Amino acid sequence: MEKQKKIGITLSGGGVRGAAHAAVLAVLEDNGIEPDMISGSSAGAMAGALYAAGYKPTEILDFFDENSNIFRWRNFSRYKPGILDAEKYAEIFEPWLNGHTFESLHKELHICVTDVLNARMRFFSSGELVLPVLASAALPGVFSPVEIGEDWYIDGGVMNNFPTEPLLGRCSFLIGSFVSPKKRVEKEELNSTIKLLNRASGLTFLSSSMYKFGQCDFLFMPQELSNYGTFDSKKIREIYEVGYEYASKRVPELLLIMEKRRQEA
Repeated sequence: MEKQKKIGITLSGGGVRGAAHAAVLAVLEDNGIEPDMISGSSAGAMAGALYAAGYKPTEILDFFDENSNIFRWRNFSRYKPGILDAEKYAEIFEPWLNGHTFESLHKELHICVTDVLNARMRFFSSGELVLPVLASAALPGVFSPVEIGEDWYIDGGVMNNFPTEPLLGRCSFLIGSFVSPKKRVEKEELNSTIKLLNRASGLTFLSSSMYKFGQCDFLFMPQELSNYGTFDSKKIREIYEVGYEYASKRVPELLLIMEKRRQEA
């Protein structure tokens, strides 16, 4: 019976746009809604881990803001594929997640990663926490793979940027927060082969998530976030404000749906 009362939330990847997840969580809390179960990829995995560890949404925003400049000379990769050594970024989590395991968290958490050697998707939900978080955000080409056991893991978004799977059928209400929307572009903006290929790649990325939007009872997807890039590190707080304003406008609709669901139960 207790399971039927649980609220789940799925947090997508999206680079620095992940700060908008903190905004959605803030608006939910402002309205007395606190998810019990979390599933996330990439930036969503980071936001989800911090929230599951007990940090408030404004503190999660601080984390994204303080660590937005990822290109640090001391972290450049040597003898590994990738510009930056992902495992060296474990230090940024020291003040935040030191000593935490999945079992020590205040909320159930599932982190999606891509097993690049075995060509499969995997979820971590037990044991050591920081390495799976780093792996889930290890964007290929920028970060080196993260080694856990015998395997290499990279960005969860490569195979699953909106990981609803661990929560399906296990909560009474599933909320989605998707921070990687795409906007219409004009022909003049696709004036090179590289730009066209990048656009196609982005749309492929989006299509793998779109069919799962309908699995959510309610979806937050601020279209204005399409104006921000994955590494727009100087616009973290602006992104948060965009997310907060959008979620504040949508939350009355969410509350009506949840109340109707309660009355029907």
